Amino acid sequence: MARKQHIQQFLKGSLWSGLSTVARAGSSLVVNKLFAIYYGPSGITLLSHFQGLIAILTTLPNSGVNVGLIRHLAQEDVGRPRYQSFFWTGLWLSLLSFVAVLATVLGFPDFFLNRFNLDALLQGSGWYPLLLVGLFLLLLLYLFGLSVLLARQFLRLYVGLVLLVSTATVAIIWMAVGELPLPAVLCLFLAGQAVGGLAAAAMVFQKRLVPAWQVKPEKETLRELGKFILMGVSTLVGAKFSDFLVREIAMHRFSLHDTGLWQTVVKVSDNYTLAYTSILGMVYYPKIAALLPREEELKKYVRTIFFTLAPLLAAGLLLVYLLRRFLLVLLFNEDFLPAQDLFNYQLLGDLFKMVAWMLSYVVAVRAQVRLYIGVQLVSPLVYFLLVLTLIPLLGIEGLTVAYAIDWALFLLFHLYLFRSYFFSK
Repeated sequence: MARKQHIQQFLKGSLWSGLSTVARAGSSLVVNKLFAIYYGPSGITLLSHFQGLIAILTTLPNSGVNVGLIRHLAQEDVGRPRYQSFFWTGLWLSLLSFVAVLATVLGFPDFFLNRFNLDALLQGSGWYPLLLVGLFLLLLLYLFGLSVLLARQFLRLYVGLVLLVSTATVAIIWMAVGELPLPAVLCLFLAGQAVGGLAAAAMVFQKRLVPAWQVKPEKETLRELGKFILMGVSTLVGAKFSDFLVREIAMHRFSLHDTGLWQTVVKVSDNYTLAYTSILGMVYYPKIAALLPREEELKKYVRTIFFTLAPLLAAGLLLVYLLRRFLLVLLFNEDFLPAQDLFNYQLLGDLFKMVAWMLSYVVAVRAQVRLYIGVQLVSPLVYFLLVLTLIPLLGIEGLTVAYAIDWALFLLFHLYLFRSYFFSK
């Protein structure tokens, strides 16, 4: 009975998650298609790299502070002092963490900005540098608003906000491609993402989710959110920066065109991974956060979802493999068909990754900081070393083989870590 109830609750929440995922994935597919048509594989490479830069700048606020906010705001009533403290402290920490990472990026413009020809724009006079920073601040406000709406389970507003941003992004890129140089189009991609900032603020105010002003943060709140910031730092260094660095290695070792073929397969992967992470973020994460004080119920829930999703994931990825040629032509164009040879190990790695995430989310929600940071740093380091080892042996396919091996090791570690969830006495 409990198993059936868990599945029903998961599927009900997944409907809302599905709507937001369709909006995000649809926007991503259209943007990728436009870049493929107008700029080819090289354009896909630079788009992926620019999205990686955005991820570097927003990981600490979004994957650190906001993850902690979802946990704590979901457990407190809006009028309570703890809600007030977490809300305002979270907002200030999001801003400060962004500024810290931005300063680091601007300190190394040759590495972070040279590929996009953005360094000249940022160093120029006038309002362009301020405009870019303003767009990023609006993006932060959008991500913060999404977290508040999700924590309070205003799922319709959450989906509406995602739909607004997705539509705006497509509309802006549609008008810009072919009319403006690639660096300008990349900046406009950021503008599309930032449109939701003001809308998010309006929604949060309208639902009276903004507590009374609080300037001085409480030590307990800083300590609690600090755990998630530390986990965000590990994600930033171990995942986002690592991905950025591996793309740099690929672009240096191969051509922009060949790197674009690899990134094409990664982008196909990103689309269904987006759907999966959306479900986990909207349904699975809040549920395991709520069950955290009740360990036995948590074990039953995780076990039920694990054995329900794992075979479905395998079947879905097999279908992607069988349709890979069709998907490449549909989502990109015939110039990208050579990328179909790179699907094998990418899909295998995706299976290992998505299955393992069901367990790693438990580590995150428990705020097991040392364990989380250790895994987030060691796994990308293993991937990086595998890339350096396998590229000379296998060429560009070494990137996908390294990816599959790394996530296989990640899954094995988490299966061992959570063995009591599957072999309870």
